[in-house]
Amino acid sequence: MPKFPPGVEEGIARYQNGLVLQSSDLSLGAISNMVTKQAIDVSPTFQRRDRWQSVAQSRLIESFLLNIPVPPVYLSEDSGGTYSVIDGKQRITAIHQFMTGGLTLSGLEVLHKLNGFSITDFPASIANSLDVRPYVRTVTLLRQSNERVRYEVFLRLNIAGVPLSPMEIRKVAFRGMYCDMVFAEAENEFLKRQLKIKTTESSAYQKMVDAELVLRFLTLRETWERFSGDYRNAMDLHMERHHDLMSSEVVSAANSFKRAMHFCERLWGARAFQRPDGDGWRNQALAGVYDSEMVAVDVLSDGLLELASSRTQAVLLATRDLFECDQEFTAAATMATNTPSRVRYRIEAMKNLLVNVAG
Repeated sequence: MPKFPPGVEEGIARYQNGLVLQSSDLSLGAISNMVTKQAIDVSPTFQRRDRWQSVAQSRLIESFLLNIPVPPVYLSEDSGGTYSVIDGKQRITAIHQFMTGGLTLSGLEVLHKLNGFSITDFPASIANSLDVRPYVRTVTLLRQSNERVRYEVFLRLNIAGVPLSPMEIRKVAFRGMYCDMVFAEAENEFLKRQLKIKTTESSAYQKMVDAELVLRFLTLRETWERFSGDYRNAMDLHMERHHDLMSSEVVSAANSFKRAMHFCERLWGARAFQRPDGDGWRNQALAGVYDSEMVAVDVLSDGLLELASSRTQAVLLATRDLFECDQEFTAAATMATNTPSRVRYRIEAMKNLLVNVAG
C-alpha cells in the first residue's frame, strides 16, 4: 500500500475548514425581489457574456411551470448584505425579467399555448405560486470562507458547459476596489483602439481581453525579472495579494498603468503593441509586444521617455530593426511568450532600444 503523501491530509483539512456554505430554496419572486433591491448583483460589468435570448429564458420558465428541476445557482456573500453570482447569472436574469413583466414567453414546446403570454396574463393562482413556492436551490459561499478556497470553487463550478474566462472568475473571486480599478482602466481609449474594441459586442470586449491586459501589466511590472512562466497563476496570485489594498495604493497602481499607456501612445502611436509586416505593420496587438513596450516604459524615467517621445520616427525604425535583425527578440515577442527567459529578454531589449533612441 502506498504511503499517504505528507502534508496532504492537513491541506485537505484546510480546504474543508475554509469553505462555509449555506443552502436554501427560494421562490422566483424572492429571487426577483433581491435583484430589484440590488441584493444580487447582475450588472453588465459583472460578467461580459451575452444574455440568453428570449426563447432560452422562456424555456427556463417553462421548466418551473412543469416542476422540472433546474441546476442550483451559486452566490458569494459580499459586504452590506449583497451577493455576487458565481454561477447562474443567466437563470437569475431570466427569472427577474419574467417576474417583472419584461419577458413574453416564446418558443415553448410543451406549454406552447402560453407563447405570447407574460406574467401579467397569468391567473392569480399560478402567479402567486411562482411568487412564493420554492423552486430554486441557492448555495451561498459565506464571507468567512477562505479567499483561496473561494477562488477554487469559482473555477471548478465553471468547468462544465460554457466556462467563464479567467477574468470573469477573478471578477467574482477577488471582488473589491483593486478589481474595480482593473476594469475601470480597461476603459482606456487607446487600449480599446489598439484592441479594435468599438462596441460591447467586440470580441476582445466580450472575452475581457482589455481587462486581462491591464492585469497582465500590473502583474509583470512587479514580477518580470523573476517571472514563473505561468501567466494565469501569476495574475491569480497578484489579484489575491492586492485585492484588499488601501485606496491610495490602488490609485498608485492605476496611475502606473495610465503612465505606461500614455507613453506607449506617444512613442509608437497607432503601431503600439504591433509587429512589422513587410513594408508596413500587422494591424493586430500582440501580447508579447505589449509586455515589452509597457514594462520597458514603466521602468524608465519620465525624462528619458520625453526625449524618446520627441524622436518617434527613430523609435519606429528601431522597433522595425529589432524585429528584423534580432531573431531572439522576434521569437521572444511572438512564440512561447510565457517562457521566463523570453519575458525577460523582450523587456530588456525594448528597454535598451528606448535608452539608445533617447541617446
